Amino acid sequence: MKREHIFAHYEQDATRYWKLREGGYASPMSVYQGDEITFHISNSRSYYDVFVYHEGAGRRLVKEIVNLRGALPPIPEFGYRDGFDWPATVGFRVPHDWKSGVYIAGFPTAQGIREILFVVRPRVPAAPVLLTIETNTYAAYNPVGGKSLFHYLSTDRTHSDLVTFERPLQPDIMGGFYAWDQFITSWLDAEGYSVDYCVNADHDREPGILDSYAAHLRIGHGEYTSREECDQLQRFVSRGGNLIVLAGNSFSHLVETRGNGRRLYCAKTRYKKHPLGTPEDPHTSLLRGIDNLRQRTIGVSYSAAVHAKTTTPGVFIAPTTEEYGFFRVSRPDHWAFEGTGLEEGDEFGREDSIVGVECDGGDIEFRDGKPYFTGSDGISPHYRIIAIGDAEDHGFNADLGIHHDRFYATIAVNETEFKGTVFTAGTMEWSHGLYRDDSPVARITRNVMDRLGR
Repeated sequence: MKREHIFAHYEQDATRYWKLREGGYASPMSVYQGDEITFHISNSRSYYDVFVYHEGAGRRLVKEIVNLRGALPPIPEFGYRDGFDWPATVGFRVPHDWKSGVYIAGFPTAQGIREILFVVRPRVPAAPVLLTIETNTYAAYNPVGGKSLFHYLSTDRTHSDLVTFERPLQPDIMGGFYAWDQFITSWLDAEGYSVDYCVNADHDREPGILDSYAAHLRIGHGEYTSREECDQLQRFVSRGGNLIVLAGNSFSHLVETRGNGRRLYCAKTRYKKHPLGTPEDPHTSLLRGIDNLRQRTIGVSYSAAVHAKTTTPGVFIAPTTEEYGFFRVSRPDHWAFEGTGLEEGDEFGREDSIVGVECDGGDIEFRDGKPYFTGSDGISPHYRIIAIGDAEDHGFNADLGIHHDRFYATIAVNETEFKGTVFTAGTMEWSHGLYRDDSPVARITRNVMDRLGR
């Protein structure tokens, strides 16, 4: 199985996990250096130890908690919505010298190894770049407890508009961290880039969270975003900050964090007959249909698919063939391609199928063989397409009234409209191209980080 097909395993059915009895979660999920964090654990073992690791270029053990006594608290009927409310098992103060980043706490149970993911934030901003871990999307897809934001990932095929962060993430995938995010977080650490970390809800709590940074980085699969995040990022770029998006299906659905960041609400437009609304029912959760928020924030309008699963097991939309899975260079003179040796029309990323699963673009026309955004879908004409990759409609675009003969993922850059720069590589699998040090993907990413993230 190629890595791009991991999405079929990411979307785990709730009938597998809704009665997950053993696991744990952290409160809060994002904590400052020097602040207290608490683990809430359900474990049938009489005694067990917890090992806490920093996830960087390697997995580094930073703390051992030994001789914890096992207990199996009940799962509340509406725990997926209100929180599991498990008793505190153990808490500790995060040392001031712990590096900002992603941490995983692992422990053995009768059902296998279980893990808890949390993020440590810097007490004082220490890096030029702030990276947001997309915990909104982690929660949206999480079926533990019975419900998620997706009906087909929920018991009785009925979703919930409100889900909680205070429940275990599904084993093996950890909300998506192991599928996508860890590829780039480990690469950044190995390359020596100085990066601070936060989660989505931190943006909603702190309007000035970006004030001390030169650049903001979004990675992986950030489908669920608040209006506050969009407005904040637009202000950030207009004042001179740089936004780097190495992700797919990003900034797609409008959400609200509630309960001081404990819960996530989304009125899922996906299940409406008219996703963009009608005069009689104008409501939509799609950011592309709300004041062009998606287009104005990251410069794309639609999401398409490559390698996405279908209802037929083993059959994928736009499977890996000669036509799909890679970008083609359209403007080789752009600084992002410096040192790659790529010429116009050259492809890159095929060996790792980096144009995969869900990918973003917009309404495109070709003039003298080069792609341009038409602007008919609200994308600014200041965005310059420097590479494109073939994709397919995943069925949702037709519902949105988007009918194209061809769909494309785009790498687009806006360097002229604002004081800052927006760089968007619209694919969930960009980070998989970092698997090879000599890949053009790695060189392009270095070029982007060196220019925008210093």
